[in-house]
Amino acid sequence: MTPHAQSFTTQQVNTRSVRDFFAAKVGWLNVVTLGVLFVLCLSYIFYVNSVISQGYKMRELETRINNLTLSNQEIELDSRKAQSLKNVERSVKMLGLVKADGPVYVKSTEPSYALAD
Repeated sequence: MTPHAQSFTTQQVNTRSVRDFFAAKVGWLNVVTLGVLFVLCLSYIFYVNSVISQGYKMRELETRINNLTLSNQEIELDSRKAQSLKNVERSVKMLGLVKADGPVYVKSTEPSYALAD
């Protein structure tokens, strides 16, 4: 037999042995493939479930942020109203405060000391 013919028959023998191996183990290969597919499907379902739950949490947090932003704007508006000049003038009149004529400065030639009792 020529070397070329020998390599051809060797390839056929190798191909047949692989084919015979798979033919003999086709039941186990089907079971293993089914198991791998089952595990992949379960992992996909768990992954999608976790992503969906994170989406719900994000939506709740966005709603909370919007509510807090509105509340903050209302508080700032109330603060500005309370600090307006009309409200300050009205509260001065209600407290009975009077307008000062001018500051009076006290001049002393000697330094002052505080005494502790």
